[in-house]
Amino acid sequence: MSDELNRIRETTLEEKVQSKIFDPTPQRKKYVIELLYKFFSQQITYSELTGIPQKELFQLAEAGHLKLTYGRVAEAQQLFECLVKLDPHNYYYHAALGSVYQKIKKYVEAVFEYTEALRYNPDDVASMVNRGEVYLIHKNFRKAAEDFRAAILKDPSGRNNYSNRARSLVIAIKRNLQIQKHGGGAEKPGNMLPARKS
Repeated sequence: MSDELNRIRETTLEEKVQSKIFDPTPQRKKYVIELLYKFFSQQITYSELTGIPQKELFQLAEAGHLKLTYGRVAEAQQLFECLVKLDPHNYYYHAALGSVYQKIKKYVEAVFEYTEALRYNPDDVASMVNRGEVYLIHKNFRKAAEDFRAAILKDPSGRNNYSNRARSLVIAIKRNLQIQKHGGGAEKPGNMLPARKS
């Protein structure tokens, strides 16, 4: 009787996927070719190609956020780099990886990741402000001002913490430039960043 149960048992998800992959029928070959074409033409992500559920990716992202919050930056970096490769169309993964790079002072990579995040979600105020801060640190005031202005315009009511941060940075830059203009010995604008909220 136990042999009958073993033969009747349900196939696991992994077994079903394996049988679909190795099924030699013409319909299956066509399906696999179409799937690979979509992947190589960037219509679908690696996670969609392999069937990794979004729920699992989000759980990894939550773990990465916690690691970043508690100072385990190297582990957070590994997680978000992996998530960006699995699902490069998700703006949050790019924004989080940008935060990791900014924290470890890899500013070029941080700007790239923030820009990618904004490509997939132009309304991501956090990425605008963080990228603006990187520009400000490197004294690229024009680009910093553009990012801060865009962030402020996205939130005219002042409800978003990041847009409020952009407002305070703009005020600090203006004050510092006025002091420099009048010959005062103030700090440079790149060093006038208010304390950053984590």
